[in-house]
Amino acid sequence: MNSEIPCEEIRFTSEKDFHQFCEKIKSELSSREKKICSSADYRKASVLILLVNKNSSPHVILTMRTDKVSTHKGDVSFPGGTIDAEDENSLFTALRETCEEIGIPPEKIKVLGEFDEYISLAGFHVNVFAGAADYPLQYNLSEDEIDSILEVPLSCFCNEGYYKCDRFEHKGEEVCVYYYDYCGTTIWGMTARILTDFAAMVLKQDD
Repeated sequence: MNSEIPCEEIRFTSEKDFHQFCEKIKSELSSREKKICSSADYRKASVLILLVNKNSSPHVILTMRTDKVSTHKGDVSFPGGTIDAEDENSLFTALRETCEEIGIPPEKIKVLGEFDEYISLAGFHVNVFAGAADYPLQYNLSEDEIDSILEVPLSCFCNEGYYKCDRFEHKGEEVCVYYYDYCGTTIWGMTARILTDFAAMVLKQDD
């Protein structure tokens, strides 16, 4: 696999290609300086960008939240949630929440590294981690939290195929809110922003 080709053309001829792709992401995450946010008054949370090799191309696992949850009802989100006081660290939270929400245990996930931190308009300070897992996955959804799973091609975000970008001012900074359509489902807000940034900063590097 040529690491310099655009994301839209990434195709895996074997599982080895996918593992090499993940190693490239791991190397990029370890070598770059992550963006750190200061937000003493915000609730701490962690999420996981979980990648799989589906149909010989990289896909990201997203969740459709139920209307029973306290925040982001019906939204498309990453597996993840609020950091509990007893959690060992923010990575532990991301892996714990992934297991609780969609039934993928930590031992099935290869952690690739930590991406940037984000401040959400809903009042969360979010730590973002990336990981990979063998496909297909055996899901076990939390009925109270997760309505369904979306397996979305990463190329949607590499190619910035959003249909709308709203701009807001938040604490003196302009924030872009992206909207992507995938099979009739809208992926927007922080989830779309993180994936757009992840694709641009990590996958579009010239080697």
